[in-house]
Amino acid sequence: MGRQQLFFWFLRMKLRLLSLFSKKKAGNEAFRLFCTPFSRVAYADTIMDGAEKISFQFGNFTTRGYRWNNGGSKKILIAHGFRSAAPNFRHFSTLLAAKDYEVVAFDAPAHGLSEGNTLNAVEYKNFVKALHDTFGPFDAFLGHSFGALAIGLTVSEMKSNKMLKMAFIAPAANASQLTESFLRDMKIKDREVKAYFYANIERLSGYSIDWFSINRCAATIKGSILWVHDREDKITPVEDAIIVEKYQLPNFRFLFTDGLGHRRIYRDEKVVNEVLHFF
Repeated sequence: MGRQQLFFWFLRMKLRLLSLFSKKKAGNEAFRLFCTPFSRVAYADTIMDGAEKISFQFGNFTTRGYRWNNGGSKKILIAHGFRSAAPNFRHFSTLLAAKDYEVVAFDAPAHGLSEGNTLNAVEYKNFVKALHDTFGPFDAFLGHSFGALAIGLTVSEMKSNKMLKMAFIAPAANASQLTESFLRDMKIKDREVKAYFYANIERLSGYSIDWFSINRCAATIKGSILWVHDREDKITPVEDAIIVEKYQLPNFRFLFTDGLGHRRIYRDEKVVNEVLHFF
């Protein structure tokens, strides 16, 4: 048994034992684990030389970010996915800056060099909104996976979003699917434990898990969207993209790839060129 397998076996055993004493505590602990990025992208910030290093106080945490081409004619925010960080998208940052975008990219709370231990969809949405209010307003957004979901939820609540441009790369379009996948991986079958798990979502947001969906808010986003998804993505399945594509919304354009998976997709030369052309 490898180190990672052993680690997750330990977590499963911990939850199983905890559920014997308290279903509520087991459900709450499962939710905490769901929101915890156990592996961070570790890097020296010298890798981002050429960018202006900036910070932002989000609640009790100091978050670290970067800005390119301050004062550019347009502004764009880049939001990374779960267990990722801003440096993974620096190739987009420099290329977009060359198109006269002022580019802002932050490590989300609990990621990269930012403080914090957990991150949920409500917090990421609020973080994107706070960055928009502080460093924006942004004319465009680029998001991967969980970051794309946070952008979609944020933009859908804006009174006016018709002029915005958004590129969603392998977006976590359906939080319900992600939670069910996590519960299966943790081998949590007890209905009462699951109920307490989902109760945390409703307590934090006032909404059920189905609310956290790009599918739900697609019709309220009027700006131009490029949705890029790989047909073999095992983290955020392509089925959600296909569902939205069937809506035939005029402001959505889809690009499907084969064999790139969930992470190689945002480094693929063709994908990068399509995204740059879109912006």
